[in-house]
Amino acid sequence: MLINFDELNRDLAPVLLIVLAVIFIWLTRRLLLMLLGRPLSRLLERTGRTDVDAIIRKTVVPPVRILLIALSIYLASRLLMLDMAANEFVNQLTQMLVIIAITMIIYRLVSLVFLTRGRLYSITGIVVEDALLPFVRTSLRIVIIALATILVLRTWGFDVSGLIAGLGIGGLAISLAAQDTLSNLFGFTAIVGDRPFVVGEFIKTKDLEGTIEKVGLRSTRVRQHDQAVVTIPNSVLAASAILNWSRLQKRQINLTLGITYGATAGELEQLLQRLRDQLASREAVDSASVVVNLVNFGERSLEILVRCYVNIADWGQFTQEKEYIFLDIMSAVEALGLQVAVPSRTVYIENLQDLLAGQPIATGFAPVRHQQEGDADDE
Repeated sequence: MLINFDELNRDLAPVLLIVLAVIFIWLTRRLLLMLLGRPLSRLLERTGRTDVDAIIRKTVVPPVRILLIALSIYLASRLLMLDMAANEFVNQLTQMLVIIAITMIIYRLVSLVFLTRGRLYSITGIVVEDALLPFVRTSLRIVIIALATILVLRTWGFDVSGLIAGLGIGGLAISLAAQDTLSNLFGFTAIVGDRPFVVGEFIKTKDLEGTIEKVGLRSTRVRQHDQAVVTIPNSVLAASAILNWSRLQKRQINLTLGITYGATAGELEQLLQRLRDQLASREAVDSASVVVNLVNFGERSLEILVRCYVNIADWGQFTQEKEYIFLDIMSAVEALGLQVAVPSRTVYIENLQDLLAGQPIATGFAPVRHQQEGDADDE
């Protein structure tokens, strides 16, 4: 019995191609897992995660399966030698599966990277506040899904230009209708991103002054000195000049001390030196910032500038330290026998004796005659 090798080769060729296709798919799977898994593994190790394998399986394996399905369908269509219409359908199907797989990878990576502020910073070096992460994460997901949907529709031959234009017009209409809401949302983004204040800090703007209690998506709640709660839109607050008293590292004492003119130059020199020593010796005072100098001969006093910084941020503690400093200044003035000038005015009156004697005093002005009732009749 003779063996026809030509017929045997024709019979084994499809089987051999199938085996080669299976081997190729298996090798492709290993290659994809390696290409996608190793970079992700290095990124996760930088964040200190211990469940790296579980995260990789959850993130990478499902998209890789879809890619392998697309590859299998493509190879099967080539082995079966389908007609043109079937080949076109298979090409569109495989392209859609590839788009879905890539979208899944990017979507899962966004969810993984933008999970916490620490993970985002360790992977990308970008600093985003925790309150802003859900907004950023959701926005990126919406953009990814929208782009994937447009690509899938284009793959199946749909004209997406009209859809994009319609979405643009619809988005414009929605943005105009929700202008205040969007402006407050972007104001919230600016507040959280720039961090001009956080909850618990004391701020002052041209419209209000108080302690931050809550920063919401639409508005911020502030409790004033009188314990009244003010709710201000984020767009207004983000556009305002904000003075944050809670972030002071030190506070300033700026005082002009008036000494009466009875003081001599020697006494003033002793007083100036004593005040400098007293301020520099206080633990809370920045000794390098102490300024005590005679700066002016005022109308009623010798004016001494006393200026320094106190390394106390808390208002209550600062006022207590300020009180101690002022009492020390008073003690130094009293110890030298000097007096602090008080606001006063001296009036000099000419012809005081005539005034006391009841005599009229010439003022330089002509007397004014007041018409009495009946004057008109006398005329």
